[in-house]
Amino acid sequence: MSEAPAIAADSHVTIRYSIFEDGQSVAASGAEDLSESYVHGYGQVFPALEKGLDGCRSGAHISVVAEPADAFGLHDEEGVFEVDREGLEGAGELEVGEEVVASGPEGDILMRIVEVRDDSLLVDTNHPLAGKRVRFEVDVVDVRPATEEEIEEAQQEMDAPNCGCGEAHEGAHTEEHDALVQLARPRRKDEPS
Repeated sequence: MSEAPAIAADSHVTIRYSIFEDGQSVAASGAEDLSESYVHGYGQVFPALEKGLDGCRSGAHISVVAEPADAFGLHDEEGVFEVDREGLEGAGELEVGEEVVASGPEGDILMRIVEVRDDSLLVDTNHPLAGKRVRFEVDVVDVRPATEEEIEEAQQEMDAPNCGCGEAHEGAHTEEHDALVQLARPRRKDEPS
């Protein structure tokens, strides 16, 4: 009987993982018991995870500590700014800690309300774990050679320009991306679609 394949470039990998910050699970940010399938070697998972998983086999459990640059990135001070409340539908009901989605020329951006002011909102577009050292607890569920189609798709994702709109495309944006900035609350998990 041959040995199970080890994770290497062009492996299709399925993992289950949780994320911890300072020893605490970050379940509040929806990052507990996540699943991910990806093609190894194409930057589809955090750099720290990809490096830590290299050579692992199905059934393995690993712990990976990641510095900010290899996980959720550094905290960008320019990602914290004021948004004028005038003309924003529902702005009067927003509270500190809530998340809203801003739609504009660059695509959709998730923002957290940091402070509610008289005429404006102070928002933060950084990921809540940006600038933080985190630990991933990872279970390798499955490892197999990726298909040619999976490799091609991973390569295209890696090479595609990303404007933040959620679509991989070349050239200029279509007019649908040129809308004015609009805020909306993201749907909660317990809300009907």
